[in-house]
Amino acid sequence: MKKCMVGNNRKPAVIVSTQKGFILVAVLWSVAIILIIAGIFHHYVQEKIKIGIQAKSHLQQQLDLHSTKQTLFYVLATSRLTRAGMTLAKQSIFEYINVEEGTLNTDPVGDEMLLDGTSYLGLGKSAFYIQDLMGLVALNAPDNYDLQRLMGNQEPNAQINRQLLTALQDYIDANDTLSLAGAEKYEYARAGLALPTNDYLRSEIELQRVYGWASWLNLNPQFKLQEWLSVRRYSMINPNSMPKSLMQAYFGVTEEMAEQLVSERHKNPFMNLDDFFLRSGISDGLTDENTRFFFGTEFQVCLWNLDEGQAEVISLQLTPAGPYGPWQINYQYQAPINRRDHEPSVLQQTTLFGHTLGDDR
Repeated sequence: MKKCMVGNNRKPAVIVSTQKGFILVAVLWSVAIILIIAGIFHHYVQEKIKIGIQAKSHLQQQLDLHSTKQTLFYVLATSRLTRAGMTLAKQSIFEYINVEEGTLNTDPVGDEMLLDGTSYLGLGKSAFYIQDLMGLVALNAPDNYDLQRLMGNQEPNAQINRQLLTALQDYIDANDTLSLAGAEKYEYARAGLALPTNDYLRSEIELQRVYGWASWLNLNPQFKLQEWLSVRRYSMINPNSMPKSLMQAYFGVTEEMAEQLVSERHKNPFMNLDDFFLRSGISDGLTDENTRFFFGTEFQVCLWNLDEGQAEVISLQLTPAGPYGPWQINYQYQAPINRRDHEPSVLQQTTLFGHTLGDDR
């Protein structure tokens, strides 16, 4: 009898133990599932935070670029230019204008921002350069003396040189008449190319659409399309704002000589042809009609973010008839960052974007 009672007393203990084990396993599984869900949620939240931070950073970069661009437009339209560049110094008008003689003093002040493609830091991580288009070779000029001189130093084959220059003239002239060694609609259609516009080039990169130029540019990567050319409609060059690489290519001098000329003009910009002849030793082909030593009213503004590989290139013309201000944008496009070969390895910081801007203007 006792044995039977002992057996009956143990059975409930086994059931209770089994139930506790099941509950423990269920709790552990629940905890594991909760931990997995929490881990997934934590990863999701971290990714969203990362995306949010990246979006905020990108937005800030875009704001910095936009603010830098608008500031540059404003100072270009309102600041005084000297032979050295754009000065931000506050000066009385009588300090640089002789009212009696009606002359303008263009001597350097010492604080100028260079307009020869030298790069500067803008707001945040933005950077920019301003290039006076008088320092580049004109593509749309009827008298394309500057382009002829440049191409003469870049293409030794006179026949190819003549074909390229004639094809360009046929592309921009208003008629369909085929010039000797040139190209008109028939030649473009036969080559499977877009027909010529018979109008001025809208930007320097449009040169690649001109018959024969795209293949020639591919074979001559040393020719810097964006850095050397502009779509101005008259031939005239400003040695005070030419990029170093263009000085070398245009005047046919060594890189060391071009570097010396750039260094010389940074210290003391050239005043006139006689001064340029004396200090450079270059005189061939330069006249008062095709050379000037002051800036024009058209500029190329290039802006980019230091963390990105694309830049915004803008052609800007100063004019009182602009739709949004005393300037007009002729064209703009995105392009790979074009770092000038004569710029310092460390971007120069200007006071233009300092916190004191406005205090001394």
